Amino acid sequence: MTNISKILEPLTPKTFDENEIFVLSIVVLCVCILALVHHLEPHLLQTEIIALFVFNILLGTIGDRMLAEPPLDFYDTLDYGHGEFFDSILQIVVYPIPIILFIHFYRKWKPNKIVYILLYGFFLVGLEWISAEYFDVFQFKTWKTSYSYVFYCCVLTVNLIFAGQIKKYLSRGM
Repeated sequence: MTNISKILEPLTPKTFDENEIFVLSIVVLCVCILALVHHLEPHLLQTEIIALFVFNILLGTIGDRMLAEPPLDFYDTLDYGHGEFFDSILQIVVYPIPIILFIHFYRKWKPNKIVYILLYGFFLVGLEWISAEYFDVFQFKTWKTSYSYVFYCCVLTVNLIFAGQIKKYLSRGM
């Protein structure tokens, strides 16, 4: 049993504190909001939601690995300078849901794309700032919030294109 503990040690939090509690809380909140919004007015097919989940898990994982680990090493997440179990929870559950909601509300309201991307980018930066400032989820080294804004606007743009392509593909098959 001690061999398993040693193997898992780098993946477990140093201490179970505010950032792990925040991650678990935000997981419950995000899942509940997505379930409620989708139940009340489904503007996305379940196939689209799954595709967006997988796409954004990929983007979040690659983004965090490239930006938060050497050689760039712009920031740390949670308790370590490398990935841990709660990083995976963030990447698999928390990162994709705000993007899926972004696509959902885009389809519902049909706003101006550029204005919507710019405003939602501020929303995502605000969520990041709260998680970094109050819950120590991110510890920025050379990373700045303004970089996050540009990054989020790019991710939102790519997601709108991806969601549009998925919708076209699915409508051809039906």
